[in-house]
Amino acid sequence: MSVNRRRVAIVGAGPIGMEAALAAAQRGYAVSVYEAGSVGEHWRRFSWVRLFTPFHLNASERGRTTLRRSGVALPPDAAILTAGETLRQYLEPLANLPELSGCVHERCRVGAIGREGIIKPQAIAATGDAARVGRPFVLRLEPETEPPRFASADIVIDASGTYATPCATGAGGLPAIGEEHLATRIERHLPDLLGSARSRYAGQRILLIGGGHSAATALVAFEELAAQGEPAAVSWVHPVPRATSADPFATIEGDTLPERHALTTRANRVAREAAWLTRYPGATVTRYESRGGSVRATVERPVGEAVALEASRVLALVGYRPDTVLTRELHVHHCYATEGPMGLASAVLAAASASPDAAGDCLKQTTHGAETLRTPEPGFFILGAKSYGRNPQFLMTLGHRQIDDVMSLVEADEAAARAPTAG
Repeated sequence: MSVNRRRVAIVGAGPIGMEAALAAAQRGYAVSVYEAGSVGEHWRRFSWVRLFTPFHLNASERGRTTLRRSGVALPPDAAILTAGETLRQYLEPLANLPELSGCVHERCRVGAIGREGIIKPQAIAATGDAARVGRPFVLRLEPETEPPRFASADIVIDASGTYATPCATGAGGLPAIGEEHLATRIERHLPDLLGSARSRYAGQRILLIGGGHSAATALVAFEELAAQGEPAAVSWVHPVPRATSADPFATIEGDTLPERHALTTRANRVAREAAWLTRYPGATVTRYESRGGSVRATVERPVGEAVALEASRVLALVGYRPDTVLTRELHVHHCYATEGPMGLASAVLAAASASPDAAGDCLKQTTHGAETLRTPEPGFFILGAKSYGRNPQFLMTLGHRQIDDVMSLVEADEAAARAPTAG
């Protein structure tokens, strides 16, 4: 392995962050990974959930090869694991590889990223100013047990994901009136309804909001609670299905992911048949009021009728968005529709427009070339789920390819910088 003294800072020690760290370390870069929690923090939050994709799609060939060479016994490539099993059997061993010894800084949040000696309005590349090239990045680190400090890097990869920044539940994606005052009553991540969260939900009145796979997973878990004699009374506010079918969850004909097909099929049956479930398709939550030990939510139906619902807890599974505050001092162009980086987002949107049937299936997503991963900020890249912004169709194998593409861009830029100039 060659030694490269250039410093690569990676924000986030999730699946893509750790894969990027290994790729950079094996190329000889000095790598630092900063993680606000612990390795795989976001995956820990839904560790009991069985993944749709087989193991080999969630682990890079580079990572599998390196771990096997180091003597780690890995699951079969076709194994369907939970998020927690993938974390324990793959991601944590990856973080413990000798190549990454001392590289991972857990419980060390990156609060903001800037450019050393320069502020945002200065050195704008579009005007021909190249003064940002070669200037170190500066990262404001906020460790849990130490005072904040600064760190420098030559290249920054933001792989912090989106799971830490949930979307709001009100009209037009805005917070409902009173939403900001109900932090302890609104749960915004999928809880383990049959395990650690059971006491909060079993036998309770619940307002469920959302229409994606997380909501489907919650409905199936609520069905299990009912079958075990502890039914919750669930009021479900969800989008109106776009397809011609009345089923709330889209199923893919000939779906090659059996777990996904089984989940949507079962959740649709629950939506049709469950006696403990009341549906409010197309409705919007406009207001929350705290009522002692419960919450009163005002829900407006599409016809304009308002309904008051009482619940002991709100489970808001309405999606997540990238934290754009992190890069406020950098030149990053965010997509008007997805909040992902514009270069990649425009390619993804164009592909979805050209092939609408593939737009809703993550398995049909493709990479769009290394150049789409560049941002206006030289040496700064957004990878992984955050690179797709609010588009939920990101697939882990896309992130693995992104890493290789970025490494090729960085090495090409370095080679160009070393090349002698004519004259």
